[in-house]
Parts: sequence; C-alpha cells; structure tokens
Amino acid sequence: MHASLLNACMAALDLAPTSSIQLHHVPTLLAQTTHLPDQGGPDASVRSWAETNGHDRYLAPPSPFPLHVTTPAILWGLEANLLPALHSLLAWRYPADHPLTLLSHDPSGRVALQSRVTLASLVDGADLLYLPSVPIQQNERDIEGLTWVVARLLGPGGCPWDVRQSHQSLRGALLEEAHEVLEALDAGDMAGLSEELGDLLLNILVHSEMARQHGTFSLPEVVAQVTRKIIGRHPHVFGTQAAAHEGLIHQRWEQIKAAELAAKGRERSSALDGVPKSMPALATAQKLGKKAARTGFAWFDVASAWAKLQEELDELKAAMQSGHTAHVAEEIGDLLFITARLATYLEVDAEAALRNTNQKFRRRFSFIESHAATQRRTLSDMSLEEMIACWNQAKMQERV
Repeated sequence: MHASLLNACMAALDLAPTSSIQLHHVPTLLAQTTHLPDQGGPDASVRSWAETNGHDRYLAPPSPFPLHVTTPAILWGLEANLLPALHSLLAWRYPADHPLTLLSHDPSGRVALQSRVTLASLVDGADLLYLPSVPIQQNERDIEGLTWVVARLLGPGGCPWDVRQSHQSLRGALLEEAHEVLEALDAGDMAGLSEELGDLLLNILVHSEMARQHGTFSLPEVVAQVTRKIIGRHPHVFGTQAAAHEGLIHQRWEQIKAAELAAKGRERSSALDGVPKSMPALATAQKLGKKAARTGFAWFDVASAWAKLQEELDELKAAMQSGHTAHVAEEIGDLLFITARLATYLEVDAEAALRNTNQKFRRRFSFIESHAATQRRTLSDMSLEEMIACWNQAKMQERV
C-alpha cells in the first residue's frame, strides 16, 4: 500500500497519522494462512486424529496467524471471491459481532467510507477493510484476553483473595480441576470438557503470572519451552527421521529426554525416575511396572502374569490366616500392584478401568437407593437379598 493511500484511509477513518496500524494485503494474508493438511513429517501413512478415530473429515488449522487482534488493521486487495476465505480466517480470532468498516477508493486516490458491518454480516466486497482492535478485556477468544484478565486479578487493585494465594495454596485447586477434566472425559461430556479445560488453563495462567511478578519466568517462556520440547521430541514429524514403528518412536523419545537432562547437567539415577509421587497409587504402580519392563524386568507373557496374580492371592489368604494386620496390608498392596501389571499385559489403563468401575458401582448403588425411596423405605429396612436383587436388576437394565 502506497503512503498516499494509507494517509487517505487514515483521514477517512478519522485516525491520527501517528496511530499504530497493521497493513495486510488480503491475497497474501490468505496465502500465508492456507490450510495445509499435508504439512508435517515424512510419514504420509500417519492419519490425523480425526481420521484415525473414525470422524468424517479432518479440519486443518490455518498456519500461524499474522493478525494481532489488539492492534487495528487495514486490509486491501479485498475481492468478492476472497470473502468466504477471509471471513473464515477472521472468525478464528475476532468475535462475530466485531465491527468492520468497508471503504472504497477511486483512481485519484480518494478514499470514502462505504458501509459499517459486523464480521457475521460480511457478505459484500469492498476495496479496503478496516478492522478496529478488540479491547483486551473483551478479547474472549484469544489467550491474550485471558492473560490480561489474570494479570488484572493479581495486579494492583485486583481481587483481595487472589493476591493472597501462593503456588502451594493453589495446589489443591490445580489437582481438583485436573480431576474434573477427567470426570468430563469419562462421562463423554464434550461441553463439560471444554469448560473444565478452560478452568485448568486458568490455573496454568495464574501460576505463570505469579512467577512473572516474582521474576522467575512468564507465560511466553512456558509456551516457548514446551514448543521447543515437543518439536525436539518428534523428529519423525518435524524433522527428517522416518516414523518407523511405535516402539522405536518411544525409544527415541527416551533417548531425547535423556539428552535434554544431560544438557541441563542432570541425569536419572534410576530407570524408575520420572514418576511423580503425587500420582494416584494405581496409576503409579502401572507406570513403575512399565518403566521396569523397558529394562527387561518383566514376564515373558500374560500367562506368567496370571500365575503371579494367583500366587499373590494365595499369599494374601495365608496372611489372613496368620492374623497379622500389617502382613495382610502388605499382601493387599502386592495384589493390587500385580493387578496393575496384568492390566498392562492386557493393554488396559488400570486407573481408567477402576474409575469406570467406581462409576458403575455408583450407578447401581444409586438404583438401590432409588428403589428403596419409591417404596418409602431406607436401606437399613432392606435385606441383603433385596439389595442384591436390585443390584442385578440395575445390571440387566445396563445391558438393554
């Protein structure tokens, strides 16, 4: 865009000549953000998540977005046939009711306002398009908006409760939100999952803002570190290495992680390192068993795992007969650990399987409670035989 045309646009829009403005040529902008479903590593046999999971089609994302919603922009070279693609692109970052100004200019360079519309009603073409900035506090669709909200909460004049928190005091909230994400996943509640992921993201931004104010790190550093790490650990996607098979991919992953630690002057002293102590015990058991198995410390087949499970059952029975409570507790732990190991051989996530069983137990027990309530009875009024009959009825209804 020539300086004279830019000056004419600024005058027509009643903007000061010194105002910050983005300038984008629409055909170039769209070319920069073309959907590229085939971008990535050399293994074309790896399908997208959507295709792998049987969904109708893969919706490719645009490449990195060059528009900043918090800075006004003027777009030129706007042709009618480009409107659908431009509208789709802008809808990624701007709200549907965002105001737009369409402008026209003649050969003499004179610019005139043509109409004012919203993004949702952008159907007619124009020579030029003005996009005002999205106020940061209203920028709901972009991470910048949420980052501003968190900074405001924790800044001067912010929320009295929030500013008193610490990384440690919010530890429980972080764990709770992670569990609520899992609950939404287990229930297949996609609307709930979207909401709970937002709550989990909020926790991440709060911890990052606390660290920024303390001078230790900030959100951009968090994002940069994980971006570098994920790209570096996937040379079969972002590099030139062939994907080969999953076993080799995992082996490379561990080698890269070891190299990363070495670059930091650290190393893992045990093959079992890297399992967080705060993980649920059953998930920890399965993770420890998998790590040990990578060193060769594992049974040869599932039959051997079954045999070990039976051995642990026999040892538990013997402990019960001995009457030693501590010994019984020890054998119960051994039995649970071996059950987690067996789950690995059967390719089952032990933690998820137990969560599903817990939910199933809740459903069936709630059925018993509902049955008692319809008869205006309490559970203490019911015999065990009646409860078992209700339980079996609940099972039959689940199979229908």
